[in-house]
Amino acid sequence: MISGLRMSGVSRTFKIAALTVFASFIAGSVARAQTAASPDAAATFKSKCVTCHAADGSGSALGKRLHAPDLRSKEVQDKTSAALAQVISAGKDNMPAFGNRLDKDQIQKLADYIHTLHADASAPKQ
Repeated sequence: MISGLRMSGVSRTFKIAALTVFASFIAGSVARAQTAASPDAAATFKSKCVTCHAADGSGSALGKRLHAPDLRSKEVQDKTSAALAQVISAGKDNMPAFGNRLDKDQIQKLADYIHTLHADASAPKQ
């Protein structure tokens, strides 16, 4: 019975250690995502994208009429930064091309910024 208690204590300690490592990994991922969202990317988003995509990425009234995607959606969030940068640069459907208005660094930072927008971040809190 005593050895059973030790095993359960070891098991509990292992679970706590594993959860701590997992939580650290998640916290680091969130920190990297927030770091990727440079202040100039937020400013660029505000000046170039908010008219159609809204400040939170959900889509403004105009954007919804133009069928702009919700940038917080899984479909958009699952795209790589390179794929998002391509759409920003070349345009798609009703979205104009920004490759002639923004440099490659601005476009890349904007693509990274889009990955910081999440549908769960704007969910109503209960």
